[in-house]
Amino acid sequence: MAAALERFLLLLVVAVAAAGIAVPAPGLAVSAGNGIDAALAVLVFATGLSLRMADLAAVRMARRRIAVVLLVSTAALPALAWAASRLITDPVLRSGMQTVGVAPAEVATVALCVIAGGDAAVCAVILVASTVVTVLAAGPILSVMGASVTVSSAGLLATLAVVVALPLAAGAALRAIWSPGKRLDALVRIVTVVALLVLLWQVASEIRLDAAYTRVIAALVAYIAGSALLGRVLSLRLPAGRAAAVMLPVAMRDFAVAAGIAAAAFGAAAAAPLGAYGVLVLLAGTVVAHFTGRRIRSLHHGAVFSVLRCRAYRQTARARAITTTAAMMYVGPWKPLTIDCQLAPTAYPA
Repeated sequence: MAAALERFLLLLVVAVAAAGIAVPAPGLAVSAGNGIDAALAVLVFATGLSLRMADLAAVRMARRRIAVVLLVSTAALPALAWAASRLITDPVLRSGMQTVGVAPAEVATVALCVIAGGDAAVCAVILVASTVVTVLAAGPILSVMGASVTVSSAGLLATLAVVVALPLAAGAALRAIWSPGKRLDALVRIVTVVALLVLLWQVASEIRLDAAYTRVIAALVAYIAGSALLGRVLSLRLPAGRAAAVMLPVAMRDFAVAAGIAAAAFGAAAAAPLGAYGVLVLLAGTVVAHFTGRRIRSLHHGAVFSVLRCRAYRQTARARAITTTAAMMYVGPWKPLTIDCQLAPTAYPA
């Protein structure tokens, strides 16, 4: 069942988003009871359960790239959000749009990274680090962009700790002392997908489709395209799994945290664009995770196939070297035969 959910995730996301927009009342009722925070906490906990201690090696290997990603995204994303917000004429909605640039990486990116087969530990580190940056710098950055804001760092930190830090730490700690079997591992994957869909359903319920939001949608699409391009540039020349772990958190920012910042800084009305952003960015992220996962799995199968061919080629070459050693001794000193096996399916003949 877990494999089926992941295979048809894109269709499920579209269906759930459409249901939330068409019949908003149930989703609004659930979100009014802190349903978004609850879905985020479950999603992060399930993601923490999927992290293995061996994955932390990838973090050490990618520490320089992670530092570059944090520095560039912290500087570039607020500027990109400000530029995209120029398309919106309403000053309140424009201010709400700008908060996307100072929001941390979307919590769901770690789960999507797991679905895509990426380095989830690298993605989790970028998520946590970007959250710290948001807590410390959201207010000052918005002020530099011309907004008059008063964002409570203590309140924001407490919310992020409960929704993000504690569930992630609890899931990772439990996985460190307990390794689930195949059935429980499949159950964790199911919970991850279901929590993501529930989160999307609640956010989609906040959307109001009318002519006034045409410019808002255009601004959001422009921002998502720009942030995706930035993530792609920052992930250049990385292995597929690590590239996904960099691109997803750069391209996807947390709409729920952005909505909280917008409401605290500009009033509840400013948070309106963040519902549409949440749906669009989750749809885009799901598409990326879907196709990236297929690509990584195909590369993995190709690598396994290449290793087998490489071994067969080594054995054939060794046999040939043994049978020709006597003849080579008459010609001159025998030189050891060395073979460079690379993981490329067509590198060696069958």
